[in-house]
Formats: sequence, C-alpha cells, structure tokens
Amino acid sequence: MGTRSQPSCDPRTVALIEGPGNATDLAERFENALYNIARSWRHAVDRRLKYLGISMAGWMAIAAASQVRSPLSQSELADMLSVSGASMVRMIDRLVKDGLAMREPSISDRRVNRIVITDAGHRLYAVLKDEAAAVRRELLAGMELAKLAHLTELLEQMQSILVPRHDHAPFDEEHCDC
Repeated sequence: MGTRSQPSCDPRTVALIEGPGNATDLAERFENALYNIARSWRHAVDRRLKYLGISMAGWMAIAAASQVRSPLSQSELADMLSVSGASMVRMIDRLVKDGLAMREPSISDRRVNRIVITDAGHRLYAVLKDEAAAVRRELLAGMELAKLAHLTELLEQMQSILVPRHDHAPFDEEHCDC
C-alpha cells in the first residue's frame, strides 16, 4: 500500500498504516470488519422485519426477485443469493405456500420454473423496502456524508474487481488497479 493522504484515523489504524509489513494486518482487519458489518446489517434488518413473520432468507428472495425485469429461474435466484439449489427450493416452497410467489414454467425450457412474485408478495416487498430504508436511515444517521461517499466508492471498486469472470479465472492481482 502506497503512501497517500490519510483521513483522520484512530491510533490503531495509523500504527497499521505507518508500521513496516503491517499491510497484511490491515487487510485482515478490513476483511473481518467487512464480513462483520455485512452480517450485522442483515441481522438489524431481519430484527426490524421479524414482525412480518418472514425469515431473512424469505425477504431476501422476495427482494431479489422483485428487483429484476423478468422472472428468474430458481437456479438464477439461488446464484443471486449465494444459496444452494436445495435451499432455494425449500425457500420458494414456503413463499408459494404463503401466497407470496408462484412457479411459472419457462416457455423456452419446460424443465425450468421461473419465480414470479404475486400481488401479495409485491405488497409485502413494498413494506420490506420501507422498513429496510428506515433501518438504513437509522444506521447511517451519524455518518458524515463525505466519509460515506468515500467508503461506498471503495466498496464499489472492490465489487468490480470481485465480480465473477465468465472464464472462471482465478483472481489476478497483476490486473488489479487497487
């Protein structure tokens, strides 16, 4: 990691940045923080949505299926949510049973079911979006906008690096501009 103008950091971070050979420690600390904040964020939203009687997996499936232009297959939805096909089948079974989604056979391939959110599912999604937005406002209320913008840009840059490649090639650090 090169020398760059540093934002105000706590002393632990300054020591990691300035100390020799500490880039690995900082990278590990970053990885742990990223994992923990993503997990904690999902749990905060899940606690907020608990009164709706839907699991985190269920609301994530409804949200993902509601945000696409055309219905996804079960396997596409599973890939999008990073869950196994078997888990997705059970999740869709519950959503269908609850009247929130339905399976619709694909016109082009009869072996494939497309997941369609029902009107009840769309109404629930509207509530989910509002509640998730409220949690987001609460969690970000104390953040400085400039810091939030900078962090968002860094995470988006990382996401563009980590997007799966079509050739399934392993991550190549030589082509990484970070």
